Amino acid sequence: MLDLLRFWLIFQLFGLLALPMGWRLFAFLPDRGYAFAKALGLLGVGYLLWLGASLGFLRNSAGGAILALVVFALVGLWLGRDGLSVDEQGDRPLLVHLRAQLGYIAVAELLFAVAFILWAVFRSYDPNIAGTEKPMEFAFLNGILNSTQFPPHDPWLSGYGISYYYFGYVILNVVVLLSGVMPGVAFNLGLASVFALTLLGAFGLGYNLVRSDTESPAAWVKGALYGLLAAVFVGIMGNLEAVLESLQARGLMSPALHSLFDVKRLADAPVTGSFRPTEFWWWFRAGRTVHDYNFAGTSEQEVIDEFPMFSFVLGDMHPHVLAIPFVLLAVALALNLLRRPAASIELRASEPDGGVNEDRVEIGGWPAAWGQVTEVFGLNGWGLVLYGIALGALGFLNTWDFPIYLFLVVVVYAIRRGLVGIHLRWPLWQEVILAFTRLAVVGIVAYLPFYLSFSSQAGGILPNVYNPTRFTQYLLMFGPFLMALFFLLIVAYRQVDVSRKALLQWLMAVLLIPAIFLAVAIVAISLMPGLRSFAERALSMSVAETVPRILSLRLTTPGTWLVVGVLLAAVAALVSRVWTGAQRRLQHNLAFALALFFTALLLTYGVEFVFLRDTFATRMNTVFKFYYQAWILMAVGSTYALYYISTRASSAVRVTAQVVVAVLVLGGLLYPAFATPSKANNFQTTPTLDGAEFVAVYRPDEAAVIRWLVDNTEPDAVIVEAPGGSYTDYNTISAHSGRATLLGWGGHELQWRGSYDLPGQREPVIDTIYKNLDSAAIARAVEDYDIDYLIVGPRELEKYRIPTNRQGAFINLWEPAFEEGAYIVYRWRGG
Repeated sequence: MLDLLRFWLIFQLFGLLALPMGWRLFAFLPDRGYAFAKALGLLGVGYLLWLGASLGFLRNSAGGAILALVVFALVGLWLGRDGLSVDEQGDRPLLVHLRAQLGYIAVAELLFAVAFILWAVFRSYDPNIAGTEKPMEFAFLNGILNSTQFPPHDPWLSGYGISYYYFGYVILNVVVLLSGVMPGVAFNLGLASVFALTLLGAFGLGYNLVRSDTESPAAWVKGALYGLLAAVFVGIMGNLEAVLESLQARGLMSPALHSLFDVKRLADAPVTGSFRPTEFWWWFRAGRTVHDYNFAGTSEQEVIDEFPMFSFVLGDMHPHVLAIPFVLLAVALALNLLRRPAASIELRASEPDGGVNEDRVEIGGWPAAWGQVTEVFGLNGWGLVLYGIALGALGFLNTWDFPIYLFLVVVVYAIRRGLVGIHLRWPLWQEVILAFTRLAVVGIVAYLPFYLSFSSQAGGILPNVYNPTRFTQYLLMFGPFLMALFFLLIVAYRQVDVSRKALLQWLMAVLLIPAIFLAVAIVAISLMPGLRSFAERALSMSVAETVPRILSLRLTTPGTWLVVGVLLAAVAALVSRVWTGAQRRLQHNLAFALALFFTALLLTYGVEFVFLRDTFATRMNTVFKFYYQAWILMAVGSTYALYYISTRASSAVRVTAQVVVAVLVLGGLLYPAFATPSKANNFQTTPTLDGAEFVAVYRPDEAAVIRWLVDNTEPDAVIVEAPGGSYTDYNTISAHSGRATLLGWGGHELQWRGSYDLPGQREPVIDTIYKNLDSAAIARAVEDYDIDYLIVGPRELEKYRIPTNRQGAFINLWEPAFEEGAYIVYRWRGG
C-alpha cells in the first residue's frame, strides 16, 4: 500500500510541476492541458535525465533525477511566468483558471486515482514477471537502473548498449529512482500508472473537444461525460471478437459463422453452455483477429492486432504500451494547434495597404513562411521546439509512432490554415514542407544520441500482394468506430456542401492508386528476372501460377479495400473543403475528428498494400503497429462523432446512430468484463504487487543467487549463464539482477539488432566455458568479454550436460564465491 502511495505522489508531483508549462503550451484548450500535465512532466524530466546521462552531465541516479526535476520545474516556471504573474486585477491567471476548473479537476483526479488503484489491484492477482515478453522488459528496466550513464547496458548482450526503443523504461526508471520502490513492484505499478494515464489522457481529449464546442452553463459536465466515454473507447473497450467467444462458449457459433469470420482456432474452443468463455487464455485470440495465410493458402501466418485493453490484460510492459500516454499528449498538441486563432503574422500578411488580400498572391517566399511556422507554434519559437521534442519522443518510445503523429500534426497544421480563412501571400505547400521538416529535424536531433546507437531489423518496404484483410475481421476489430464514422459522415455531408465531382476524384484516387501500384508490382515481377526469381523463391510458385493466384485473392476479398477506401475518400473530400472556401461551414472540432479518422483509415488501408520488411518477412508487425494507433485515433474521433451526431442530427438519425453504436460498444465491453477475471485467476490467489516474488517462492535457490549478485557485485559486473530461447525462463538471473550476461535471448537480440552476427559469435564462447576443456580459450574469453562471474545451476548442468564428476574441475579456473542449493556462483581466479 505504501509503494502505491509513493507512486501516486510522484505522479502528482510531476503533474504539479508541469502546470505552468502546460498553461502556455496548451493555451487554446479549455483545460489548458491539465489532463496532460502528468505525462508532460514525466516526458520532460525523463528527457532531461536521459540527455544529461547520455552527454555525461548527469548520472542516472536519484540525485540526477532530482536535478532533472528541478531543471524541468525552472524551465516550466519561466515559460509559464505569465500565468503566475500578478495581473491588473491582482490575480494570477493560472490560479484563477484552476479555481474555475475545480469540478473538472476533481473528476480528472478521481478518474486517475480510481484507475490506478483498480488496475494495481488487478495486477496484484496476476503479478508474475514471467511468460510472453515480460522477462525481456524487466531485464531492460533493471539494466537501465544499473547503468549510471546512457546508452544503458544491454543485460542480455554484455558490453553493448540496448539497441531498442527504450525511453519508456527510462521514464519508469525515473519514477523508481524518486520513489524508492523495488523494481519487481515498480513493474506492476508502472503498468497500473500507464493504464491510469491512458484513461486520463483520453478523458482530457474528449473533454476538450466537447467543452470547446459549447458555451452552455453545464458545458463542463457534458465535456466530462464525453471525456469518460473517450476513456472507455480508448482504454477499456475491447474489440468484438469477445462476442464470438461468448457465442462459441454458449454453443451458438455455426460452421457458417466460423467460416465467415475465420478467427484462428476459435472453432476448437470448448462449448460450456454458458456465455462466459472458460478456455485458458481464450482472451488472447482477440489480439489475433486478423488471420493471414501463406501464398498457397496451406499454412497460417501470424498477425498481431492488439488494442490497449488487450495489452493491459496481457500485462507486458512493451514500448507500444508505455508510449500510449505520450501518444495522447501528441494528439492534444495537435488539437491545441488547430484551435490556435489567427497569428499576428497572418493578420499582417493578409492586409496589404490596409485591406484584406482576397487573392492569394505568391510573394513573401520561404522567409515569410518560415516566420509563419515559428509564430503559429507559439512561445516565441519555443513552441516549435517543445512540439518537436514531444513528437520526437515517440520515436524513442515506439519508433513507429513518430512518423504517424508527425503526419497528423502536419495535416492539422494544413487544416488550420484553411480554417483561419485568411489568404496569405505565400502558398500553403511552403508552410507544410517547413512545418514537417522543422518538426522532424527537431524530433531527430533532440534524440540524436539514441539514433547513433540504434540498429534496426527494418529492411525496406515490400508490397503486400496476396494478403488482403477480410472485411469481417476488420469489422470485428473496428466495428463501433466505423459505425460512428458512418453516421458522422451522414450528418456532416448535410452540413457541408461537397460536390460530387470532388468526391468522385477522391474515390478514383483512393481506390485506383493502390490497384495500379499492385498491377505495377505484378508486371515488374513478371518482366524483371531478379524480381521474378526472388518472388518464385518467396512464394514457392512460378510466375505463371502467381499472377492468377494474386488476382483471385484480391478479387474474391475486396471488402476492406472497397469499404475503407470509400470511407477514406469521403473523409478526404469533406476535409479538403477547408481549402476551397467552405471553411466556415466546417467546424474546427469536426475537422479535427475527421483528421483523426483520416490518419487512422490511412494506416489500416496502407497495410492492405504494403508492409515494412523485418526478420519475420510478413506484415505481422506492420499490422500490429498501425492498427494499434488506428484504434486510439478512431476511439478519440468516435467520441466527438457521437457528440456531433447528438447535437446536429435529425432525431431519426440520432436515435439510430446511438442505438447501433451502443449495441456494438456493449459487445466490445464483453472483453474487459470476461477477460480481466479470467487473467486474474478469478481473483482467487493471494495478492501481491511484487512481480519477482514467484522466483523466491518456486525457485528459492535462484532467488538467493539474484539477491547475492545485487548486494555483492558492481552494477556493471558481467556474468555468464546459459542462454535460452525466447519466451523461456532462461536468463532470469541477468533479467532480475540487471547484471549483464554474455548472451540472453538470442532470437530477440536478432530482432533488436537486425543481425545475428554478434549473438552468434558468443554461443561457441559460452559453450567453451561450460565444457571447461580448453583453459587458454577460457582465459582469452574472460579477458575479451570482461567476464567476472560464472553461474552454474540446473539449466547449465542440463544444457551443457556437465557430469557431476566434472563440476569440481571449475575450481581450477574459477573460485566459488557463493553457493546455494543447486547453484554455485564462481568468480574468475585467473589460474
